[in-house]
Amino acid sequence: MNITKDIISDLLPLYAANECSADTRALVDDYLRQNPREAAEFRRILDTPVPGIPIPAAGLDEMRALQAARRRLKQRSWAMSMAIFFSLAPFSFMHTDTRTYWLFLEAPKSALVYWVLGAVCWTVVLAFRRNSRDL
Repeated sequence: MNITKDIISDLLPLYAANECSADTRALVDDYLRQNPREAAEFRRILDTPVPGIPIPAAGLDEMRALQAARRRLKQRSWAMSMAIFFSLAPFSFMHTDTRTYWLFLEAPKSALVYWVLGAVCWTVVLAFRRNSRDL
């Protein structure tokens, strides 16, 4: 059987992806050795970057990415817990030796400080949430 350029052109994608059998690889190698012009064209095609396909980042370390994600989740959960605490703290009851009182009624300045801290924590939570959507 006569191996034509069209047959080799059909096999080149498999050859380039290293998904062909050893016999097919030997056949393509033999053809490219016998036809240096087609071999040069094939090398040129392989070396041409494909537009629109992102080139993987050099040195992408999956473990570092996982650790960064864990760190972001831990920070987000701490911010959420602090936001809930400071938002509910003004509604707490305080007990001294002689009496029990509601913080919001008996110490409104302290309650306001807690609410301000809660608002700051909720802002941080929303910022974490917005940043996680952008990723």
